[in-house]
Amino acid sequence: MNLKKQQLIAISLAFCCAAVMPLQAEARKKEHKTNETQPVVSSVPQPRSQKQVLIQNTPTESRRITTPNQSKVQVRTVAAAPQLTAKEAKKAAKEKEKEAKKKSKEKNKTKQQKNETPIINRNNDKAGSSATAQGTLPKTVVSPALPVGYQEIGIFGEAVASKSQAVALLKQNNPDLKLTCSAEEIVDLYWQEASREGVRQDLAFAQALVETGFFRFGGDVKPEQNNFCGLGTTGGGVKGAHFKTPEIGVRAHIQHLLAYTTQKHPSTKIVDPRYDLAHAIRLERGLCDTWYKLNGTWAMSPNYSEKIMGVWQRMLGIEAVETKSEKYKNEHDKKDNKVKEEVNTTDDQHKMRELVDELLKKNNYCQCTVR
Repeated sequence: MNLKKQQLIAISLAFCCAAVMPLQAEARKKEHKTNETQPVVSSVPQPRSQKQVLIQNTPTESRRITTPNQSKVQVRTVAAAPQLTAKEAKKAAKEKEKEAKKKSKEKNKTKQQKNETPIINRNNDKAGSSATAQGTLPKTVVSPALPVGYQEIGIFGEAVASKSQAVALLKQNNPDLKLTCSAEEIVDLYWQEASREGVRQDLAFAQALVETGFFRFGGDVKPEQNNFCGLGTTGGGVKGAHFKTPEIGVRAHIQHLLAYTTQKHPSTKIVDPRYDLAHAIRLERGLCDTWYKLNGTWAMSPNYSEKIMGVWQRMLGIEAVETKSEKYKNEHDKKDNKVKEEVNTTDDQHKMRELVDELLKKNNYCQCTVR
């Protein structure tokens, strides 16, 4: 019985194998046909130990790797990068350039805004007010280019700009002057006091224009104080020094410049209440013989002297217009000089004639006596 059962099992297995084999053959034929229809592109170098075949499909790539020791097939799918056309690549490059330019412009704007922010000028060596505390320069006016080598311009010297140019600049920027003197008088005072001490008259007046905002003030100092360089003001409502007349106020300004500049004392009586303190500090830390050295000493602003030079350049750029009184004086002086010259020449001629007549008379007298 056991033999019969074994024979029956063997026969049934043979029938099953005979039925399955043709099905497996048909499945292999179908797989072979599908593989032949797909395009094969080999882009990966084949190592010696294995064969690599790259089958590319869009939008994915499949890699079918076979090895001699393996009968199975391994398939790996790799995402393919999208390929751009030439036009699309140019557009992308242009967009990148535009973005870079925008970023650079924004950076430059932020830098300019930082540089243009107003800096409050507070003095180290004197408790003086700054231009921002007393009055600001007109915002609409653009200062011209600074002169070449302005860092070496000394505080002492002769003025280059004239008094008429200084008056014209003041009237242009502040026609409604609220001082106790006129524009011509304040300019004359600066020329007198500065020339007495050897200070540049035009630049000293330009400094006063910066400190007072063209004598508009507008801060803690008032016009009636005659304080033209912010002596004794520290901000926060401190008004600073008060002088009785514009002449004393101008003298105090020039004396304070001397305290920063020279070891010698002023030629006039000291009226600057901050002179001794400022002079002692400058002797200890070093004197300021140029306007450029006032940056960070007279005022905390790093471009304080540049403001003075800008106002001075505007002063030089004004064509001075003589008033009728000045024209009359100049013409009258010219006529007087001509008359004096003519009188002098006639007087000299009369004197010569008198001398000649005297000589002739003496000669005649001598001849008569000899005979």
